[in-house]
Amino acid sequence: MGYSTILFDVSDGIATITLNRPEAYNSFTRDMANEFADVWSRVRDDDAVRVIVLRAAPCPAFCSGADVKGGPGITPYRLPESRQKPWQMDDPAESLGPKSNKVWKPMIVAVSGICAGGAFYFLNEADIIICSDDSTFFDPHVSFNMVSACEPVGALARIPLSEIQRMVLLGNEERMSAETALRISLVTEITTRDDLWDRAGALATSIANKHPVAIEGSVRAIWEALSLPHREAMENALMYTQIGNPIAMAGTERKLGQKQKYQIR
Repeated sequence: MGYSTILFDVSDGIATITLNRPEAYNSFTRDMANEFADVWSRVRDDDAVRVIVLRAAPCPAFCSGADVKGGPGITPYRLPESRQKPWQMDDPAESLGPKSNKVWKPMIVAVSGICAGGAFYFLNEADIIICSDDSTFFDPHVSFNMVSACEPVGALARIPLSEIQRMVLLGNEERMSAETALRISLVTEITTRDDLWDRAGALATSIANKHPVAIEGSVRAIWEALSLPHREAMENALMYTQIGNPIAMAGTERKLGQKQKYQIR
């Protein structure tokens, strides 16, 4: 399947997805949501893919959220008449994130520039987020008299409540810098824009070199723990070690004192 709103490539165990609507600040549309649904199906079933890198075509924004200017055929939200059937409505952006589509291969998101509103659908299901030093983060919903709910609730697992509330309530009047995003653990690393893609690729390569059963089992156990009580989460975690370790460790020799190269972060 060819894509019109994203670029997709698989190489050396890494699936690279590039948001490709720079003329519209890489905002997402119905077509993009549908294309992501197809991509996640491919990624989930392709054993050649071990890790995902999500990035955006160069422009002032990584993603400015939903395209609300493109008209009924573009805007990802349902048409006004659909509100007469409220129990048949679903989240129009639920296809954007891998975890919502049962993909447990880790995703690294490389943010550059503006990251606003609906872009948090991508961040909220990322395993590692890095950003360029010129990145800014904000949620404009309330500035347009819209309730901000799905994106900030999804972010509760990643950043403190007080930071979410400030971002939501101030809307367009304040933007979070890359430094602030690092301080509150929204991102884990800041690079220059020129180095961003290479750094994301280096992190992905490190992950791709590890056993996929160990990686995917770890990702799934941790994400599932977010919606479970502590005791149940611990029991679930033990189950994953009992299932995954015999497969991932088959033929592995663990030597005491074996040295591995590492970096200090």
